[in-house]
Amino acid sequence: MKKIVASLLIGLCSLAVCAETHIYDGKGKETWTKTDLKPGDVVIIPNGTYADLKINVQGKGEQAKPIVLKAETPGGVVLTGASWLRYWGYFIVVDGFDFNDVTYSMYKNKVRAIIANRRAGSSSESSKDMCQACVLQRVRIDNENDKAIDTEYKWIELYGYNNVVRYNYFGAKKSGSRVLQVQLKHANAQKLPVSHVIQYNYFASRNAGKAVGNGGEALLVGDSNMQHVDAKVTVANNLFYDASILGEPEVISNKSSSNIYRSNTVRNTTASLTLRHGNRNTVENNWFLQDQTEGSGGIRVIGDDNIIHNNYIAGSAGGGKSAAYRPALGIAAGYSKKDDDANINGYQLSERNVLSNNSVIQSAQPVMLSTWYDRGKLSMTRPPMQTTFINNLVYQLDVAPSTADWVRGLAISVDYTPDSEYGNNYGIDKAEYVPSFAKVKGNITDGKVSPLVSKGTKAESKKELKGCDAFGTGDIVYLPLKKAGADLSKMDEPLVWTDTVKSARLGPDWLNANWGGEKKAYKGC
Repeated sequence: MKKIVASLLIGLCSLAVCAETHIYDGKGKETWTKTDLKPGDVVIIPNGTYADLKINVQGKGEQAKPIVLKAETPGGVVLTGASWLRYWGYFIVVDGFDFNDVTYSMYKNKVRAIIANRRAGSSSESSKDMCQACVLQRVRIDNENDKAIDTEYKWIELYGYNNVVRYNYFGAKKSGSRVLQVQLKHANAQKLPVSHVIQYNYFASRNAGKAVGNGGEALLVGDSNMQHVDAKVTVANNLFYDASILGEPEVISNKSSSNIYRSNTVRNTTASLTLRHGNRNTVENNWFLQDQTEGSGGIRVIGDDNIIHNNYIAGSAGGGKSAAYRPALGIAAGYSKKDDDANINGYQLSERNVLSNNSVIQSAQPVMLSTWYDRGKLSMTRPPMQTTFINNLVYQLDVAPSTADWVRGLAISVDYTPDSEYGNNYGIDKAEYVPSFAKVKGNITDGKVSPLVSKGTKAESKKELKGCDAFGTGDIVYLPLKKAGADLSKMDEPLVWTDTVKSARLGPDWLNANWGGEKKAYKGC
């Protein structure tokens, strides 16, 4: 009878493809590869610490039967040194690993990322050896090895289509280059949106590293050459705390089109969320709680048809002593047509952007519409066109705006070269002509404003504004006033990660005892 049952099971498995479990039995310091995995297969790394272990997994799972690569217990596998994870195929879940004391890996004489959902050495312009509908979750990367500090390398590279990065902890990356970069060459070649989702991750402090001039973003979506690609990436409910390395002006750098940035929290970070290139992006319901951190900003816009709606920006200190361009909310002027055509990584002319129902509170460079600043040989001479600026609340509450040339003590400024008086004399090296607005209406402030927006902005007393801890997070926030400003009741709680308080569903559950808790609900003042 047993032989008959066994024969039947073998027959059924050959038809239905029985799932298998594969268990690593080494001690590290090797490359371990499992390919041709089938739906439902499970790959387990037993609990322990493994140095320089390179794990490669490939297979074709199914939505109802994904392939799972996991630690024996979440957080129980510690990967150190030049360890890496590579996974590619369909419907693969990578779960529960802890990278500690990490450094970069080398492959074919090139520096490689710690985690990538693409076969090492494969083409970056073909999705053949990339991942589709895969998930990276409950992973921690922290405590970078000092040997890696002087090398620029990424922690995570995201390729393929329809992938998810969620519930991860990305700690103190002290080296240059990005924590996470979304790559788009394959999407450009195949004319398809990648449609990734990046959510509920904690991007932690980076300022233990030495200052860099550029390239230290926490998150980069695309690059200058991919700005025209409709990536359709959603970045939602992530916390960025002190998350941009010193000298880098962008904590999130958008360099592609049709992306959504929603319900994220940026705290005490010396940088801004910057739509550096690309069009048709949406930035909504985000928190920027900067606590007067020097160099901190809010949202900076370059490009066309972007929507900046219902964001709350407080305590943005701007460039500090250097008076660099770090607005709480701003649109940059563009290069001349000639310089723009010659420099794909320059500042494009910005058209038809909508800034609506945003709150800007106690910020040194509050709202800056059409901002020129000195770029040396490449001058920013073309102001934005057809800007819509409606129902925004800009309250200084006795914090004086910067007197830098492009702010001049105004709560809402429209910039010009230092010698300009809003003349229409166009000059190749001067931004001296009036920017164009589609609509300026319903804005309220307690500070001085540019004459170009005075007809659409009303001055109100600061006594009218109500503030309270509306979410029970310890953050004092201010309600909208007469339909101007962010409607806080439409926003998720500001995200927090401290030794004693961690927002629910943020980061890995094995690091966050409050992971299964309820979101904090809004309570009006």
